Amino acid sequence: LQRAPITCAAGGGWGERRKSHRVAAFWLKGNSRLLQMPTYEQLKGEAQLGALEGALHAAVRDYKKEMMDGEEAAKQRQKEANTKEVDLLDDEDLDELHAQRIREMKAEAMRRQEMAKKGHGQYVEIREDQFLQEVTTCEKAVVHFFHQDFQRCKIVHKHLQAVAPKYAECKFLKLNAQEAPFFVTKLQIQVLPCIVMFKKGIACDRIVGFEELGGVDDFTQIRLERRLTEQGIIAYKNDDIDSDEEQELRERKGIKGGALYEGSKYKKAFNKPNYDSDEDEDW
Repeated sequence: LQRAPITCAAGGGWGERRKSHRVAAFWLKGNSRLLQMPTYEQLKGEAQLGALEGALHAAVRDYKKEMMDGEEAAKQRQKEANTKEVDLLDDEDLDELHAQRIREMKAEAMRRQEMAKKGHGQYVEIREDQFLQEVTTCEKAVVHFFHQDFQRCKIVHKHLQAVAPKYAECKFLKLNAQEAPFFVTKLQIQVLPCIVMFKKGIACDRIVGFEELGGVDDFTQIRLERRLTEQGIIAYKNDDIDSDEEQELRERKGIKGGALYEGSKYKKAFNKPNYDSDEDEDW
């Protein structure tokens, strides 16, 4: 409790003391709230609030510690499990896994060599008497019927030459239509270039001319690959070259026509004297 100073000057008389009492009484009257004693209930409530606040702080602290301990325990268990798994593999097991991997790689290499011997992974020209043997002894085959003087056939040659090594699971062949009249008639080939797709020796689809490849002579390789993918002849594989071609394709989207434009890379490659038309040729 605060008390007002009640003093009097040394040697002061009775009048001075009465004056000091009046000042003290006035001060006490104006500050009566400061002198009120808190009740028992008030003290009890303050104590309960203080205890509750302390308990909350303790609970938060304990929860954080528990969470951190749980994370550390989980990391330790994972570390022990990894160590145990490694310990389970002794030197002999590791050697066996390594040897198995080497055997698998050798088997894959031998398989690719055998496929290469059969013409897979390359773009090969065949004769008419080889046609049945080639398309019936493989799972999937693509045969390009071409004319050696048609410029669009040369464009197809260029693309298939690049596609063949990328998809070794399929055999890519070319057959001169002039030298294969029987199969040209049998397969009703009337327009060149014509790409015929085979599954187990049975023709399942074909690409006639360039209409399905964008209708332009400088169509991108990715268009041809995706078209072959539609029938499951190949399983499309994306690469950096395809990404560049997709960008070029987006920039040229909507361009139609059959003639080579002046800036075409194929225009430079196939521009010859007396070159008049590049449209698909009836056969």
